[in-house]
Amino acid sequence: MVTSRRLMLGGTLALPALAARAQDRPIQIHVGFAAGGNIDLAARMAAPFLEKYLGPGNQIIVANKPGAGGMLMLNEVAAAAPDGRTAALVSFPALVTALYDNTPRYRVDSFAYAGLLTDEPYTVFVGNDTPYRSLRDLVAAARAAPETVTIAGAGVGGAPHLAMMAIERAAGVKFTWVPTQGAAQAMQLVQGGHVAGSISTVSLTVRAHQQGALRVVAIMERERWDKAPDLPTGAEQGVAVVAGSARGFALPAATPPAIIARWEEAIARTAADPEFRGMAERDFVIVRHMDRPTMTRFVGDQARIYGEIWRATPWRQ
Repeated sequence: MVTSRRLMLGGTLALPALAARAQDRPIQIHVGFAAGGNIDLAARMAAPFLEKYLGPGNQIIVANKPGAGGMLMLNEVAAAAPDGRTAALVSFPALVTALYDNTPRYRVDSFAYAGLLTDEPYTVFVGNDTPYRSLRDLVAAARAAPETVTIAGAGVGGAPHLAMMAIERAAGVKFTWVPTQGAAQAMQLVQGGHVAGSISTVSLTVRAHQQGALRVVAIMERERWDKAPDLPTGAEQGVAVVAGSARGFALPAATPPAIIARWEEAIARTAADPEFRGMAERDFVIVRHMDRPTMTRFVGDQARIYGEIWRATPWRQ
């Protein structure tokens, strides 16, 4: 069973509809990566439930705004009107790592964090036509020929990139990172034989592995996952790296507290909804809810942790 890395909390506040004066346009949930990736799929899964719990007249559309590892989308949402009609499904650590290796127009306190929804471990996967049958094979190839084994993933300095760097440090090898606009594009490069492998969450890769569309060679968790017990951990193969991606909702910091409270309750009710949880189970999405205060503390911890990592070992030269 996958071990929990995050605290799970919920709430049961009353939930009126958002202010009528802002209901002349749909709510947009912005995703900072191309359609078809793990974050995009999570946003589209959650959208109809959030519509229901935010109340009548709150149509939601998912808007993909790829670029710079999600930074361009975050800049846009931070500057959006604080009326509850613009939110982002943000990914960690990508939101905080961009603060160190780029020059974004947002800061950690540019957002009100309404609640975390999912938190999934990463997998390392390769194409079926590669010679690699395990993470050991991939590491051995990189050790024999440094920087010749290509690994693709979303952006530079985001969670997949940092997970690859952690594998490099743990194994004493060097890969070549190929940044993409999202996990879906990285998967296409793997399946097309353009790169050796990639790193992404279980919700995007495990079903494809079971269907024979690609080969997962490791799950980056402390122990095997009970839904896919055939997948070995990195630790079993001599690379004890635990990594994953957490996702939650953020709105512009100036959004009124009453609107944030409605979003917080809608997220909590979505996370607890039996239909949503059934869909998540079906699609290998791991639901781990945090309320607003807990997510806000989590974001602060992430900023501190990755700031320390950046100062010690910068991921962009």
